[in-house]
Amino acid sequence: MSQLPPKTIIQERWRLDGIIGQGGFGSVYIATDLKTDKIVAVKLQQLPANSSPSQIDDLEHESYFYRLLRHHPGIATLHENGRQEQLEFMVCELLGASLQSLFYHCGRRFSLKTTLMLADQLIQRLEVFHSKNFIHRDVKPDNFAMGFGKENGKVVYILDFGLVGKFVRDENCVFAPSYAFCGSYYWASIATHFDRTQSPKDDLESLAYMLIYFARGSLPWQGCANENEPTNVMRDRIARLKLTLPVELICKDLPSEFARHLKYVRSLKYNDRPNYAKLRNMYRRLMKRLGHRYDGVFDWDLKEENRSARQQGGESQPDGAKPASTQDKPLGQEDAPQEGEEHQQPREEPVARPAVKRKIVFVKKANEESHPPKRRRGRPAEADEKKNKAKLNKAPVKRAAAKKKPPARKKA
Repeated sequence: MSQLPPKTIIQERWRLDGIIGQGGFGSVYIATDLKTDKIVAVKLQQLPANSSPSQIDDLEHESYFYRLLRHHPGIATLHENGRQEQLEFMVCELLGASLQSLFYHCGRRFSLKTTLMLADQLIQRLEVFHSKNFIHRDVKPDNFAMGFGKENGKVVYILDFGLVGKFVRDENCVFAPSYAFCGSYYWASIATHFDRTQSPKDDLESLAYMLIYFARGSLPWQGCANENEPTNVMRDRIARLKLTLPVELICKDLPSEFARHLKYVRSLKYNDRPNYAKLRNMYRRLMKRLGHRYDGVFDWDLKEENRSARQQGGESQPDGAKPASTQDKPLGQEDAPQEGEEHQQPREEPVARPAVKRKIVFVKKANEESHPPKRRRGRPAEADEKKNKAKLNKAPVKRAAAKKKPPARKKA
């Protein structure tokens, strides 16, 4: 959608002061509440010309989850949502920088202390979300942000509920295929790559990739993107690497807890209940073993303290200028890599969204005709993984033709 001019007023209350983010699914503006003079964030989306007033649109769908989880920590406050002419709007609490922006700001790697402090909050956010029988399906650094200001600046918030799906846990449920890939290629679980219906274990597998990415600085498959190849080819290559690379290699140079996290969630079945306390306590014991405390001092806080100390130590600064701060620029856009900068982040894969938006996906019952065949008793769980590996190796192997032996000569 085209940008709205500054000072545009929504619903006679929310004055747009400037755009701070834009994508294929709308634009985000920093705005002022004319009643309270508070700064807020306004997300706008252009409605189709033929949309009806009764049609449920993206922001209305997203607003539902903000209301559902409003009393839990790490959920932004929803002030208002609705329509104005051909615009759908949602007004939320203004948040700070995304974890992806802070990752860039800190030199594309977090310390183990920062990674473990984030892990504790991230596991709790997903546990609350799953307790409502919903799965996020797009867990990645861009969809988490720190709070804004001194009061909420140490709290991790979960964002972007556009791909949320309903999860039904039932003893009669089977491991059913989904109707489409849903998520982001770099962060998706192995089951998601094969269009399987997702469950809480898949969100936790994506979280494992996030934590490894924060602590190591990269994931092994992030360097395999090619700008000129189709996205489905890139997706298959990433899936092959996730399947074939040993977990110890993915978690190279990291404490064993990261590999244990990944192995644990990969071992879960669709209908299993993850042990969130087990994961949290595992990382807390690692934190204690390393001699760190949960003091709320993250890497970006130390970086700002060092910058302030250098400025107070005699570095010249223009009159009226103030130190750059992550909290001064809520979305952290000043930290994104610039064009031509060395060690640029590999191309981010496109987010695959369902063909039918907001369609709630239920698994198929065992008595339905269209369900996949049941696994026979005694068949090892690794059989599915071997089948998936075989599925990726599509290229036929040409075998050399055997040479015919010459007939034996008869003795004279």
